[in-house]
Amino acid sequence: MGDTGPCGPCSEIFYDRQGGAEKVTAKMVEADGDRFMEFWNLVFMQYNRSEDGSMTPLPRPSVDTGAGLERLGSILQNTTSNYETDCFQDIIQKTEDLCGIKYDLTKNTHVSFRVIADHSRAAAFLIADGVMPSNEGRGYVLRRIMRRAIRHGKKLGLEKPFFDKTVGFVIDQMKDAYPDLEEKRTFILKVVQAEEEQFRKTLAKGLQLLEDEVKKLKKGSLFPGEAAFKLYDTYGFPLDLTQVITQEHGIEVDLREFEKSMSAQKEESRKHWKGSGDAAVSQVFHEVLENLKSKNQIPTFVGYTETEVPGVCVALLKSEDNKLKKVSEISSKDGTSIFAVFTPTPFYGESGGQTGDQGTVTTQAFEGLVIDVQKPLSELIVCEIKVKKGTLKVGESVHQKTNLKIRKLTEANHTATHLLHWALRETLGKHVKQAGSLVEPGFLRFDFSHFEAMTPEQLIKVEDLINQKIWEDFTVSQEEMSKDQATEKGAIAFFGEKYGESVRVISVGDFSVELCGGTHVKRSGDIHLFKIGSESGIAAGVRRIIAYTSEGAFQYLRHQESTLQLLKKSVKATSIDEIGQKIEKLFENEKELKKQIEKFQSQSAGHEVESLINNGNQLGEHLIVVGECTSDPSGIKRMREISDRIKQKKPQSIIVLGMNQKESQKAFLLASVGPKSNVGVKANAIIKEIAPFVDGKGGGKPALAQAGGTKPTGLSEALQQASAFIQNQLG
Repeated sequence: MGDTGPCGPCSEIFYDRQGGAEKVTAKMVEADGDRFMEFWNLVFMQYNRSEDGSMTPLPRPSVDTGAGLERLGSILQNTTSNYETDCFQDIIQKTEDLCGIKYDLTKNTHVSFRVIADHSRAAAFLIADGVMPSNEGRGYVLRRIMRRAIRHGKKLGLEKPFFDKTVGFVIDQMKDAYPDLEEKRTFILKVVQAEEEQFRKTLAKGLQLLEDEVKKLKKGSLFPGEAAFKLYDTYGFPLDLTQVITQEHGIEVDLREFEKSMSAQKEESRKHWKGSGDAAVSQVFHEVLENLKSKNQIPTFVGYTETEVPGVCVALLKSEDNKLKKVSEISSKDGTSIFAVFTPTPFYGESGGQTGDQGTVTTQAFEGLVIDVQKPLSELIVCEIKVKKGTLKVGESVHQKTNLKIRKLTEANHTATHLLHWALRETLGKHVKQAGSLVEPGFLRFDFSHFEAMTPEQLIKVEDLINQKIWEDFTVSQEEMSKDQATEKGAIAFFGEKYGESVRVISVGDFSVELCGGTHVKRSGDIHLFKIGSESGIAAGVRRIIAYTSEGAFQYLRHQESTLQLLKKSVKATSIDEIGQKIEKLFENEKELKKQIEKFQSQSAGHEVESLINNGNQLGEHLIVVGECTSDPSGIKRMREISDRIKQKKPQSIIVLGMNQKESQKAFLLASVGPKSNVGVKANAIIKEIAPFVDGKGGGKPALAQAGGTKPTGLSEALQQASAFIQNQLG
C-alpha cells in the first residue's frame, strides 16, 4: 500500500514509524471518527462487515493473526478481503504477467495467486531478518512457505523459476518503508533462487510419485503412509504439503502408517549408529556420577590453566561382554584398555566439537597412556587408558600429564574455528551460522549455513582475513560471566554447546566473541597459519570447510607442493610455473587427436556401410541389411551412425545390426526401417523378437529400436532370427 494509493490518511499513519498507539489513534479519530470505530471493531473486536453493511462477530483467534495492517487497508479501500487491497493486488498483477493467467475469484486458480503473493512477502522479510531455509525452527517455516508458493506457481503453469521475480517485486514495493530490503536485495534473491532450484529438482519426481499413487485411489480413501514417508524422506515433501495435495483429491493421508514408517527409519538409523548399545553404558555412567556426588568427588577440570597436575583416581571401569563394569582396581593382566575418572584433572573431555586430550597417567607402580577422553555426562570426565604396566586402584593418587603438542595443535584449530566463523560472516553475511564442527590436532571441520558454493575469490578473502588477524597477534581472552552479561557483550553461542547460568566467553581482540567451553590459544599469533583445504555442500543450505593451521597447514602445503612436483615431472615442465602452459598444450594435442580419430572412424564407418550394403539381401524393392558391426567403445552410438548412412544411401532398406562390445562384454542390437519402406515391418517388433537370444531387453519405436544384453555368444543366432523374421513379415 503506497502513499498514492486509495487509502488516504491510512498511508500517513502506516509510515509514521515514530508514533505510538496514542498517536495513531489520535490521527485516525481526527481523520474520520466513524471510520476509526469501524476499524476498531474489525481489527480488534474481530467483527466482519457483510455486503449489506451489517457487522457479524467472528470467533477470536487463539493467537494474534498479525493482519491488522491489511484489515485496515481492506476497510479504507472498501474491499471484500485483504487480498483485494493494493498491497496484494500489485503482487498478484505481477504474477499474472509471469503466468499469463488472469486472477479470477470465480476460478480455483485465485488461491494460487494469493499464496504466491502472501509467501513472497513473508520470504522477503524473513530472509532480510537473517532467517535461512533449513530443516529446523524458523528456517523450516520459511522453507515450507517457499516450497508451497513454488508448487502453486507450478499449478499456474510456471515451469521455470519465478519466485525470485515476485520476491524482487515485493522489495521494489516495500523498499521505501523498509530500506534494508533494498540493501539486502542481492542476498535475498540469491537465497530464493538457490532454494527454488534445489526444490524443483525433486518436485517433479515427487509430484509424479504422488500423482501415480493418487490415481490408484478412490475419493474418500487413505493415501498410503509409506508413500507419504517416501515423499518426505527422499523428495523433501513436508507431510503437510502431501496432505494439502491429497486433500484436493478428497483423499486423506494414513498418518498411522506414516508414523510407523518414520519410527522404523529411526530404529534402523539407531542400529547403524556408532553409539549402539550406549544406553546400558550410559546407565553405568549415571551410577558412577551419582556415587561421586554422594562422596563430593565430582571431577574438577583444571585444564584451562594447567596441563600437568596430581589427582586421585575416584572411579574405574573395564569392559566385559561389551558392557562396562565398575571395579575397584585394574592391572595389566585384566586387559590393555580401561576407563578411569580422576579429580582434579587436566584432561579435556570431548565436547562442543573439540576432541578429547591425550597424555599419561602414572603412579610408582602404574603407567598408562591416555588415548581418549570423553564427557558422557556434563559433569563426568572419563579417560580411556591403555595400560602399559602395573596396577591402578580407586582412591590412589596419580600424576596426570597432558600431551602438550596435541593440546596446542587442537587449541590452534579451535581458536581458528572461531576466526573462521567471524570471517565467513564478514564475507558472506550475518546469516551464516555454525551448523557443526570437529576440532582435531591435525585439522578442523566447520559446517555452516549458506545457500550456495563459495567462489574462489570468497575463499581467498576468508583466508586473508583470518591470517591477517593471526599475524596481528591479538590477545585471546577467556572470561566467566552470566548469560545476560555475555549477551550484552554480543557473544554468539556455538553450535553443539550446552550452557549453564555461568558461561565462558572467548574473545579474540574485539571482533570475535563466542560462548565456548573448549580450550584455546593465548594469542591469535599462536595459530601461526591458516589454510582452507576444501569447501563443499553436505546438505541443502549447509556447506562444509576443511581447514588446517600451524603444523597441519605446513604439512598440507608440503603435500600440495609434492603433488605439483609430480605433475611437473609428468608434463615435463621445467618449473611449477610452467605446468599450466604444458597442460594447455596437452589439451590442444588431445583435441587434435580426437579430430583425427573421428576422421578415421568416419572413413572406417564408410567402408563398413558399403560392406553391409553389398552383403544385403534384395527382396523386391526392399534391401534387407543384417550384419555384425565392428566392436567400438561408443556402442549403440556407432551403430546408429552406420544405420543412418545406410538409410541415406538406401531409403527403402530394413536394417538389423549387432555388436559384441568387448570393453563391456555386452551385446547390442539395433533395428531400423528406412523412410521409404512402406511395409508393415516394425523395428520394435524385430527387437522384441531377437533380444532374448542375447538375454537382453529393449524397445523403441516402429522406425528405430534397440536392445542390450549380457550374452554376446547369442548374437549370431539373434541376427539369423532377424533375417527369418523380416522375410516372414514381407511374405
